[in-house]
Amino acid sequence: MNRLAPITVAALLACCGFAFAQAPTGDQTPPDGAPKGAPRAKAKQADVKRLIVGDAAPELQIEKWVKGEPVTGFEKGKVYVVEFWATWCAPCKASMPHLTELQQQYKDKGLTIIGVASPGWRNTQTEVEDFVKDGTIPMGYTVAWDKAVATDEKDKNDKPVMLGATDSAYMKAARQSGIPRSFVVDGKGNLAWVGHPMELDYVLDDIVAGTWDYKESPAKIQQMKNEASRLLDDAETDPKGALAAMTEFEAKYPKMAPRLATTKYELQLSQGMYAEAYKTGATVVDQAVAHKDALSLNRLAWGIVDPEGSVKDKQGGLDLAMRAATKAVEITKEKDAAILDTLARCYWLKGNKVKAIDLQKRAISNLTKDEEEMRGQLQDTLKEYEGGSN
Repeated sequence: MNRLAPITVAALLACCGFAFAQAPTGDQTPPDGAPKGAPRAKAKQADVKRLIVGDAAPELQIEKWVKGEPVTGFEKGKVYVVEFWATWCAPCKASMPHLTELQQQYKDKGLTIIGVASPGWRNTQTEVEDFVKDGTIPMGYTVAWDKAVATDEKDKNDKPVMLGATDSAYMKAARQSGIPRSFVVDGKGNLAWVGHPMELDYVLDDIVAGTWDYKESPAKIQQMKNEASRLLDDAETDPKGALAAMTEFEAKYPKMAPRLATTKYELQLSQGMYAEAYKTGATVVDQAVAHKDALSLNRLAWGIVDPEGSVKDKQGGLDLAMRAATKAVEITKEKDAAILDTLARCYWLKGNKVKAIDLQKRAISNLTKDEEEMRGQLQDTLKEYEGGSN
């Protein structure tokens, strides 16, 4: 079972934090995974005064503060991130650990992050409250439910389609059509930046310090993103050259370096630079552990130990794979069959036959109905461990 996907530009862009926003379909069909119900009303953008960087930030119109202290107004000298999300939105959920980290990092510098969920994005207040209460994905920042506003449009039950007042004042006014989307309000109460929450690292230091320029600073961020995109394009056709260029890029944009770790690791592996790759991989594992990202941990571990994979120096990376797989098992509470199978392979290569057999049996016993196609492969692997010697 090869769980190591080939490198693609889209995958590398995601690894680097250039995640793509998830936009509404604009028709009557909610996107995959969204709850059934009223669709987002078609934006009549001409009816809303355009909001651009440098403008005074619109006031928040909140129906309920679901988590955290209410924000009744933007205080001078303090910085706010107003982030729009939905419970069904996978990129939104992927951004939540990072938003939590940023709130912790900047809490003593006057930053408040506010996650605003709106009825316009196919959510209900109950769904949002249940999501926050569940805590499967911790949201270590303020969460709010937008004030509902009826539109002239009707749903299939001939009831008014509802939008959010804050959503309209920000998303609609700024001509933004995809979530997650973050709006940073600076210490003057003005809109300083609009973008994906995974890119907040590149702007917050300057905005908090009061050195942000409304015109020049966003242009510099865009230049960095353009250079990164070109670098990642080159990674598919010239991995060796891309690695050399990446060193120069990291020196020029040090804040981007953590985002490039996974990309660098994959490129180093592809070039057979195992010692360098495993050193970089340690950083990748640290990041994944911090985000409780079991899938990324498992992907890295299996990429090393996969008997059919392209990695030749398995023993050199075995300690790294073992650490990643062990953490992935912990995060998934020993319930994920594929991840248990990966850890079993690590122990097998380490020479611990007893432990490998035990973990492989647990992997088989944890198979779900949707994973039955894996049973034969896992059982064959168990027979290998039971009958073989290492």
